[in-house]
Amino acid sequence: MKGSVSIKMNIFKQLGKSIYSPKDVALFRFQGIGKTIGYVFLLMFISTLITSISLGMDFLNWASITNTKIINDLPNFELKNGILTSEIKSPIIKEDIESGFTFIFDTTGEVSASDVSKHSNAIGLLKKEAILVNETDSQRLPYSSFGNITLNKDTVVGFTDKLDSIVLVILPILFIFIYLFQSSLKFIGVSFLALIGIMVAKQMNRKLRYQNLWILSAYAVTIPTLFFAITDALKITIPFAFLLYWATAIIVLYLIIKEIPKAKAPSNEEQLPE
Repeated sequence: MKGSVSIKMNIFKQLGKSIYSPKDVALFRFQGIGKTIGYVFLLMFISTLITSISLGMDFLNWASITNTKIINDLPNFELKNGILTSEIKSPIIKEDIESGFTFIFDTTGEVSASDVSKHSNAIGLLKKEAILVNETDSQRLPYSSFGNITLNKDTVVGFTDKLDSIVLVILPILFIFIYLFQSSLKFIGVSFLALIGIMVAKQMNRKLRYQNLWILSAYAVTIPTLFFAITDALKITIPFAFLLYWATAIIVLYLIIKEIPKAKAPSNEEQLPE
């Protein structure tokens, strides 16, 4: 009866149960594999949505700040053949104390990529590449990778003015790519966690097939998946994140398996031949 209730439970209710109730999740082992696959896709949709919204906001913020800095703080410049040139004699470095953002413009070659990366939140337009830095990541974009384009201050300002509308087109495409990529990794992770579950179940004397453990593993990764999606969106750096993810997933799976009744030992009568 309880197994029937778990199978009929709404997938969104299952998401909530997976966060706080190992006892209820233990009953999900009776449901079909198809519903569990759907759950993994839902979990990754939510996780990717959180990440993509944060990424889009960061991109728009960078574009807005860059546009303002280009208009107000930079001299005329030209990007040609992968080299940024201007008439400045020394680097231009602007720091916003309130936001903690640093903007660096250097066509002299004095500032290196590692110098820009020392800042926690910065954009550096250097002689041969652009550097984007936030609390958790640093990206290098060589101008040569854009091909033989020619840009100057006026064309860049015109382009950044249109970024809001461009992001509305790019972000959905980027979301789909991230969603499919992250979902494929999650299915691999769930399958590996189920293998660990086989050993855990054996040690705890629980009789479970691999399919049951795969289903339970899919729900066991809910907490660490959502936790790291939120911390990434908030730009919170978690030490040893990979190990913490797996430790949390294994512990949650252990708590779920613990709620499953132990396998009954055969009685003496069952052991006697007829």
